[in-house]
Amino acid sequence: MPTAIVFYHMSGLIKTFREATEMQCGFIHKLLGLDLGEVSAFSDSLVSFIRSTEKNKFVYGLAAGRSALSVYSFLQLLQNHFDNVFPCTLEDPVQRHFDPGRHNLGLAVSGSGETASVNKYIEDVMDQGGEIKLITANRNGTAYRLVEDYENASVLILEAKTKYSTDKMERSRLSPMGTEFELEVLAFLNALFKDIQSRLQGVCRDDCPDYCRTILEFEKYGRSLLDMQEAPLEHWFSRLFPRSGRYMIGGVGRSGLVCRAFEMRLTHLNKISYWERDFNTPSFQIGDVYIPITGSGNTYEILEGTERALERGADVMPITSNPQSQLVNRMRETGREKDVVFIPVSPIYQDIFSGDRVSKSWLVSSFSKYRYPIFEINTSIFTNSVVAVGAEFLGIEEAGMKRMHV
Repeated sequence: MPTAIVFYHMSGLIKTFREATEMQCGFIHKLLGLDLGEVSAFSDSLVSFIRSTEKNKFVYGLAAGRSALSVYSFLQLLQNHFDNVFPCTLEDPVQRHFDPGRHNLGLAVSGSGETASVNKYIEDVMDQGGEIKLITANRNGTAYRLVEDYENASVLILEAKTKYSTDKMERSRLSPMGTEFELEVLAFLNALFKDIQSRLQGVCRDDCPDYCRTILEFEKYGRSLLDMQEAPLEHWFSRLFPRSGRYMIGGVGRSGLVCRAFEMRLTHLNKISYWERDFNTPSFQIGDVYIPITGSGNTYEILEGTERALERGADVMPITSNPQSQLVNRMRETGREKDVVFIPVSPIYQDIFSGDRVSKSWLVSSFSKYRYPIFEINTSIFTNSVVAVGAEFLGIEEAGMKRMHV
């Protein structure tokens, strides 16, 4: 496709990007409409679990696909803040860690409530007598029916689009494949953690002020994506989609969770894509594109991946928030600075997304370890909007994406 035509077409897709971003910010805003009494009760039950006098506690993240990645962000917060809370995932069978003499919690998340593996693990926790907390969008789903009569269970409903929803057309175009529920889970759990911290400090309010303030903050900084300049976005889109090579997405920690979610959607767009740290990920070659996601732009693993990509002739198109980083400096040195997209973040966190000091994923500062994921939530919104743009550019509808879904 000639360059002039590509840019003309991409210019028309800026509207799609902004509409998709606006819609996703609306998804986050919806979380303020939850019954705060139910939110308070859900938070109290988690506080009771954390306050338990048991020496060690196990939290099983019972979710699959992109919903699992949203849950894992919350599990990282628990692990970072509490030395005696140990998160487990679906890769760890419940029976491997379950100890009837300790406190065991299954945190199950399923939008439709019909994910077979999740329901199987819910049953496993119940069979062992453990506690279950379910977040779902479907009161008629199998997951809901499994736990509704279980004595040691609680359910929170997040109203979101699932395959059972009506009024699908616009949401399918701008938010395909269940993005609404996944983003709401990510924002909800991270905001809920603020409320949990307040309750642990003795501030127990039914109106959940810290939860509400955090949701408003997530929405506010999500809307800052609407102010991103058109020309850099047009250039980035024009470099990203009209290609036949493979897509390699890189990231570690919570940024790694975002990159894995993005990689899944690229697969649904019928692209050959890999998460950089998977065992089956091939080496870079000419025609590939490496998309590292890193707030600081100084993560050692990302810098190493960038060097390997450049050495082998692959394109590099970073998503970051730090114009002074070693990653961006390397892009300048190679004349590729225009291939970087910058995600706006809260001024509160601007200091940690600045400078050029290299860090490693296993050696981070306490502030970075405990900070709230403004960059990750904004990047989730951004990459979800990019998927909507890609679907329109490539002429792929949600039904086609579903056929690519596992």
